[in-house]
Amino acid sequence: MIIKKFEEIDATADLGIIAYGEDLRNLFSNAVEGLMSLMADTKSINESEFISINITAKDKEGLLVKWLNEIIYIKDTKGFLGKRFNINYLTENDLKADIYGEIYNPEKHELLSGVKAATYHNLKVEKVGDLWQVKIIFDV
Repeated sequence: MIIKKFEEIDATADLGIIAYGEDLRNLFSNAVEGLMSLMADTKSINESEFISINITAKDKEGLLVKWLNEIIYIKDTKGFLGKRFNINYLTENDLKADIYGEIYNPEKHELLSGVKAATYHNLKVEKVGDLWQVKIIFDV
């Protein structure tokens, strides 16, 4: 069965997505792909470098927000644009991942929106039928 990875949603003065996944790992991967689709045209990003990250939180909602905000932080502070996100380890409290991509080059990459942060606004990671889903609102 083919499922949507994510879809953009309307959020007054902000941006949002609903991400879907067959399990939590798939959900977290699709959520970060959705975030990147809001921030940059990912087709032009090469996977020439990687960054490893470890994140801990008190619950899966907090972990998801920290995960997405870490990607935003890496883009904002290091200029690193992620294209592929390998989640190597995931529990409800811990995430270890490798992010493959490259440093932003204004002659090569198109930035789409200035996403500042993932928020907790109406955030709920839940299983609906056979799929996990989450609605995420981003401050811009």
